[in-house]
Amino acid sequence: MLPPLVKAAVSSPDATTKVVQLDPAKAIDARGWLKVESSALCGTDIDLYQGGLPEPCVMGHHAVGSIVSLDDELAAAWGISVGDRVALEEYLPCGREDCHACTTPGLYRFCPQADLWKGQRRVGMIPVAEGSGLHGGNAEYMQLSTNTVLHKLPSDLGSNLAAWTQPLANAVDWVVNIGGAAAGSTVAILGPGYHGIAAVAAAKAIGASRIVVVGRSSATSTGRLAIARTMGAETLVNDDASALSDALSHFGDFDVIVDTVGLGSPAIECTARLRKLGRLVLAGLGKTPEETVNLKTLVRGAIGIVGVRGRAPKAVSQAIELLHAGNTGLELVPSVDVPLEGVSDLFASLLNRTGPISPHIVIRP
Repeated sequence: MLPPLVKAAVSSPDATTKVVQLDPAKAIDARGWLKVESSALCGTDIDLYQGGLPEPCVMGHHAVGSIVSLDDELAAAWGISVGDRVALEEYLPCGREDCHACTTPGLYRFCPQADLWKGQRRVGMIPVAEGSGLHGGNAEYMQLSTNTVLHKLPSDLGSNLAAWTQPLANAVDWVVNIGGAAAGSTVAILGPGYHGIAAVAAAKAIGASRIVVVGRSSATSTGRLAIARTMGAETLVNDDASALSDALSHFGDFDVIVDTVGLGSPAIECTARLRKLGRLVLAGLGKTPEETVNLKTLVRGAIGIVGVRGRAPKAVSQAIELLHAGNTGLELVPSVDVPLEGVSDLFASLLNRTGPISPHIVIRP
């Protein structure tokens, strides 16, 4: 049974957030409801907040919770029952028969409707003026629709680890499925942020023989590098991006290098540090959209450079299995838990760079 009013943190285009009461009875096309357990903060949230949201909305697209109601048709289609714990994906694909992304297995994340820069029909971005407004994880409850994408979680998976489902799924796809890392591989990760730490966990879980994380000398970065070391990674402090490739050379060559920051040219230059058949995975968007690539390096080393967006569905299942097995090291990462009333101050601290050291920041409605 839903309460008559639901508490939610509504974020606005002017980079402010207020906690308000929303009416779930105003919902349009709700097929079920989720009681939110956690809503982990992602770098995309910060970028959207700082850059200006299109309209006021309830943010939070890495949501985990328990099903409190669900119609019979969707329960059967999803294999989900009331009481089950689930992790949501951010995509709300159109599902149309003439949509190539929606009709091709595993590609729904590329549906134009769910595109981050186009349709923007995504969890945590739907305007609060639409129906109940409860379309994001920064609320006590959020509605489930026909095109909601969710994954069942083990009932005994700890809440802190469950909150890592989506970033770890991204990292598994980038490091393992696309990057090709396997047992014995050497992996370099550029950036010790939210997804950088998740990438450490993915590399650790598949048995990488060496994991090197690169960060800067800022207090936040060095603090996060310390977290990476507790997980078993080696670390490198490098403030001169132009010297990154040379700095990495002290660790030998790598099978996979993952740029979670968007360094641009310095990341491209790191292809010189890749072994034959190595991969540079670009998971971050930098400020310079065009870079020069040394084709001799690529051809002579049979090296690949690939851009990634989100994750394939199977990566979510892989992440859940790894989290349940307990061999990722993410249990060592401190969790910064924030109530809805603290979301405004949290965003303000992140924008002025005085926010938490740990990248694992979780809204707990």
